[in-house]
Amino acid sequence: MTNQYVIGSAYRTLRILLAFGAVPHRFTLAEIVSSSGLEKSRVYRSLKTLEAAGFIVQGDDGRYELTRVIHFLSAAVERGRDASLVEVAAPYLDELAVTTGESVHLGALVGDHTVVLDRRESPAKVRLASVVLGQSVPLHAGAVPKAILAYVDDATCQSVLDNLANLPKYAHGTCRDADALRAELDAIRQRGYSISDGDFDASARGAGAPIFGADGIVVGGVSVGGPSFRVSAERLQAFGAMVRRAAAAISMELGFGGHATPDPAPLAPLDTVQ
Repeated sequence: MTNQYVIGSAYRTLRILLAFGAVPHRFTLAEIVSSSGLEKSRVYRSLKTLEAAGFIVQGDDGRYELTRVIHFLSAAVERGRDASLVEVAAPYLDELAVTTGESVHLGALVGDHTVVLDRRESPAKVRLASVVLGQSVPLHAGAVPKAILAYVDDATCQSVLDNLANLPKYAHGTCRDADALRAELDAIRQRGYSISDGDFDASARGAGAPIFGADGIVVGGVSVGGPSFRVSAERLQAFGAMVRRAAAAISMELGFGGHATPDPAPLAPLDTVQ
């Protein structure tokens, strides 16, 4: 490193941050010293700097690991590199919000999580709790996450099913049984949209549908949801058809020309949606 404008300590600290990209993504001070070839005191100072900045945390076993801050950066990368997803989806999110009067969310698949890229909040006084843009959640619960999980590659899906016991239990309805969740994913693929009924928010119901890129790989999803007392079974079915159609239109604009999800059920009458 000979560039006079590069800060040596900052460069070293960023190098150490990048080291966490290697398996198993959790390391002791000694392990990082060994892999980096740097002096122990300098590595320690860099680790403490990263810890103070919120990028890493030290567990009870002494190992350091990345925090969720990294997912916020991932969301920024998604918005910058694939801004077309946010831009293409925007009018469909607007339409869903106006038509249903409920909260609408757009999520992107980042690794084995869903990152919230955009949203439309319901104008109703009682509505879903606001979700932070950039928030990252696992794929086992919630309308958008489950819609995505139903169409990810087999390895990613199996990894989620195998790790259910270690994933958050958000509410009483959060599925913790691999066979039951696998059956639910089959049902999602059959109808083309997911249903979230008290599995992420105990008092909420919603429907989500997957969005595909030009290569036919699932890249995200869109959902509509509201308080359970306001979302009847009929209204939920209508939401499912709506998000499925919106997701299909978004996918088409992204270059996807296939038919990965089945035709939705007929829309419910308008008065059951308002």
